[in-house]
Amino acid sequence: MHARSRPLPTRPRPPVWKWLLPAALVLGGGWGAWYWASRPHDPPVQTAALSRTASQDWRGLQAFGPRPVGSEGHDRAEEWLADQFRALGYPVTEQPVTLERPYDRGGTLKVGSLSVPAAALYGSRGGEQEGRLVRLPSGATSEQMEARGLRGQIALTTCQEWDGEGVTRRDLVERATQAGALGLVLVQDCAVRQLQRVPATPLPLVQVSAADGAKVLPLAGQPARLTSKVEVREVKGHNLIAARVEAKPEVLFGAHLDSVNDSPGANDNASGVLAVLEAAREAARTPLADRAWFVLFDAEEDGLVGSRAFVDAHRYPLRQTRAMLNLDMVGVNVEPLGVAAHAELLPLARRVRPGVRVFEDEAATRRETFGRSMNISGNSDQVPFQSWGVRTVFIHRGLDRNYHAATDLTLSPALVREAGDFAVKLAQAVLAAPWTPDEPCEGFRSGGC
Repeated sequence: MHARSRPLPTRPRPPVWKWLLPAALVLGGGWGAWYWASRPHDPPVQTAALSRTASQDWRGLQAFGPRPVGSEGHDRAEEWLADQFRALGYPVTEQPVTLERPYDRGGTLKVGSLSVPAAALYGSRGGEQEGRLVRLPSGATSEQMEARGLRGQIALTTCQEWDGEGVTRRDLVERATQAGALGLVLVQDCAVRQLQRVPATPLPLVQVSAADGAKVLPLAGQPARLTSKVEVREVKGHNLIAARVEAKPEVLFGAHLDSVNDSPGANDNASGVLAVLEAAREAARTPLADRAWFVLFDAEEDGLVGSRAFVDAHRYPLRQTRAMLNLDMVGVNVEPLGVAAHAELLPLARRVRPGVRVFEDEAATRRETFGRSMNISGNSDQVPFQSWGVRTVFIHRGLDRNYHAATDLTLSPALVREAGDFAVKLAQAVLAAPWTPDEPCEGFRSGGC
């Protein structure tokens, strides 16, 4: 037998694409599944959340009590509110807000053999001074105060004497310090005790109770020693930003979630918070949900800290914002529901609500009113948006007698629902109206916009 001269035929090697393609499909499918599983998703809308009422929402929020930044009630309220938005199908982003707040650590007023406890006025930084007690007449100017010999002495006055003068605590302190006062004692004898912020002056600025004030007032003119201790702490809160994953902030609904010290903040501003929640509920499962952000700002009562931080961090998306609707104090019918609106938005507000009350911000010419700082005009969270050229509508029912007081305990769920419904209808009108956005960065003058 002869040896074979040729090798037997063999099976040809398969082309590279035949094994590379299945491998690519497997890898691509795995990556696609991972990407789909890991990318942000809108939470499912819970049917029970859609049927909740403003009354139920208020009972839930009310349980946490006062909500000043840094308090337990504030933090629990934040968590609860975030859960309410998620139940409506909105992912919630928590934007950190950090600030410093003063805490009273006690004080005393000594006049001769009399010694009474004193509490620092909110915002003051404490101190210790000696001087003669000089009684101030109601409504006195700084010149009139100085004429009474206040320079180098300690001012003494009562809440009732200034309550009817339309003068804030800040005005009182500024007049007294301009007149040369080394401190201030305010007898807290008003029926409703309001918390108003005063300048962070390194002087003892205190209040004493009406009972102790009755003992001190007859001693006006005598030498006194005034001591006030204040601790300043850094506290942290959050802006809550509720928005669908793909939603653009063409319309932004806003309200502040914090309250002043010791106040449950029913009207100021649980009412605005619940109105925003009501608007989010109405928008769920509608096209509006994909064109709106719902934002609860923190630390408004400390000088619009949260809204300023929000605007600073979201300059680029705010170029798409047609209107910012701010709801503040809408749960007590002091006056009919009213608006202070951008000139281009006011006709839309009147079309949605014929005869709507139109007002101008009373604080437009003031630097600060009732503890709220201002750069342009107004005293609520629409102000930082105005600074960046965003059109705003301030929705408001006026100041009630329990404003910034421990007696701010009640609100009307029906009025809250009405305000939220008005805001939704106004948002829809804004989105339907022609609008030409500014050129890129016009009005956003800061670097990085």
